[in-house]
Amino acid sequence: MKKVQLVAILGALSSSLLLAGCGGSSGGGSASGTGTSNGSISGTASAPAGTVALYETPNTFELALNFFIPPLAAAITGLDPIEGATVELIRVDNDGNQVGNVLATTTTSVTGDYRLTLPEGVNLAGNLVVRITGQNSTHLRAQVVEQDVDISPVSEFVLQKFITQGAKLDQLLVADVVKLEGRVEEFDLSLSDSVDLEQAFATLENEIGDFVENEVAVAASEKGNAPSVAGTYRSAALSFGLHDSDDTDIGTYANDLWASTFTFADTGSGNVEVTHVGEESAYGSLSGSAMNQSGVYYDVGTETVSESFPAILTDSGILSISGEFEEEIDGDYGWRFPANTYNLQRVSDAGLFFLISNEAAVRYATVDTNDDGEKDAVDPQQKAGDEVFRSLEVFSRQPTAFENADLTGQFGRVYLGSWMQNGVIEVSTETNVMTFDGNGGFDYGAVSGHQIGLSSGGANYALLSEAGAPDQTIAITPDGDITSAGGSDSDGFINDTFNFMAFAEAEGTDQDNAETSKTLLVKLPDTAPTVTGNRYRMMLTAMKLGAGEQFLMTSSKFNTFLTMTSETEATIDGAIFEVAKTGLAGNIAVTTETVETTAAVALGGAEPTTLTITDEEGTTTLKGFFNQDASLGVFTLSWKEGDQNPDELGLVVLVKTTD
Repeated sequence: MKKVQLVAILGALSSSLLLAGCGGSSGGGSASGTGTSNGSISGTASAPAGTVALYETPNTFELALNFFIPPLAAAITGLDPIEGATVELIRVDNDGNQVGNVLATTTTSVTGDYRLTLPEGVNLAGNLVVRITGQNSTHLRAQVVEQDVDISPVSEFVLQKFITQGAKLDQLLVADVVKLEGRVEEFDLSLSDSVDLEQAFATLENEIGDFVENEVAVAASEKGNAPSVAGTYRSAALSFGLHDSDDTDIGTYANDLWASTFTFADTGSGNVEVTHVGEESAYGSLSGSAMNQSGVYYDVGTETVSESFPAILTDSGILSISGEFEEEIDGDYGWRFPANTYNLQRVSDAGLFFLISNEAAVRYATVDTNDDGEKDAVDPQQKAGDEVFRSLEVFSRQPTAFENADLTGQFGRVYLGSWMQNGVIEVSTETNVMTFDGNGGFDYGAVSGHQIGLSSGGANYALLSEAGAPDQTIAITPDGDITSAGGSDSDGFINDTFNFMAFAEAEGTDQDNAETSKTLLVKLPDTAPTVTGNRYRMMLTAMKLGAGEQFLMTSSKFNTFLTMTSETEATIDGAIFEVAKTGLAGNIAVTTETVETTAAVALGGAEPTTLTITDEEGTTTLKGFFNQDASLGVFTLSWKEGDQNPDELGLVVLVKTTD
């Protein structure tokens, strides 16, 4: 996990997404499932301008009055007040369907405002809803968890996320819902291009969908066993990044690698204190106007820190850490990072977590606000570019007394690496099996893999293979630090149950070359594990390098799942972020693709497992390994169009879920 000022945020920040420095709910809330009220609620109803007519039928007097009384400004830009609409107070079940009779009604004013008196005995709750109904039974709803309740596509969007994630609405803590709504308000979103609600919801999904899903997953869960995750953890992450510029014709392809140390401490009632202790990092980038006019930047750093963050552990194995809105100033530029939520997914009952980070920032020019000769603030009117990052990170609890005898048996290895030189980019993946003898030695099995490349001469591909190397050595300290492997210095670690290893390594020379890589290894079963019925959270990150200097960075959203319907077939449902640009200096475009597909599965035990997904666009192949109890799978990814060579490579981690 990066330092808080480099937070992992929702996947897509379009060029129109400007970030507000403050926000939050104006009302209060109870820390119980239902809250008390003072007898009434009020708010404003608003919708995209093109859809307002579906909710209102203003009379001639109201139309004339609008010339003299301007509508109130909506909290979300691109929305107009809904006039003369009936607001109903109802209870709903966990599917969002009305339960019982309408409890109270009122009508919105010409400015979209409404006020409604709560019936006696009706208190604030997650299943208490105000609703406006339009044509064709179109609804806009908002949960009544405080006395100031605005009804808009955003409130409907949040409610739908609770419903689709199976939340028990009547059991939600009022304070948790209020907190979520307040954090959503910190994003200054624009729905001005939405001509209907479907388009508005698509925009919200693209810009805040991943963020809301992360928050809802925690609010909808019970607290977990925090003492079971206490300890000291090593983390390792590899990030792909794409940058563009609004004020110059320069863009960037980047890799960021960091290895950190954290402590997790139980603070009671499912709460965990996470302390960031130290970090080693490496950053490499290729910047320029085109591949043939580009240069490499490479930098490494080591930092000792002591920053603590509160976290919540759920009974579904999610360790959730909330980050606040952040702003950084560095000379002529400043960056704004919205509020975010890190959701680390636990592997079974182990001290092992994975995190997919859909991260971005908006870059601005800076100004000197106090005339002291130093630029000290961003100028939100001078947007300078977008920066989007996608990373996959592992957190592994350290052992306290590792010995060579603890490391035995076969491990499946997957590898993702990125290398760049002036004018050249290469991305590669590898898989193979390593066999450890319990005496500090191992056999390195034969390697197979792929390599894609991009240069001014175009895109290229190579099939990789490497002969095995027996009788190698590995050195591991008692606290699990891997200092050397195969006769070379290494930067890796083993977990406290000695069945998982990770490496995060980098090398390079500024102005010449930069290389970063991430390696994951899981201990293998003797025979293929049983997986039918298992549901996995799917964490994916990949990079495509196409002809014509096309870059496509893909990553999975938080609620993307792979379900094994049999030993030979799986279904995949969720959504994938796609961050694209043409040319090194091209402008970034972010889209969200909904995924509902099937995969053919060929299970291996000590041999690789493959999952093959074929559609009209091409074939995606996952090749890798499940661990001994099939609670964790690590895979390389390759994608190809038709019978062409692969031009997209990445890593996929599958973590079995208990929800």
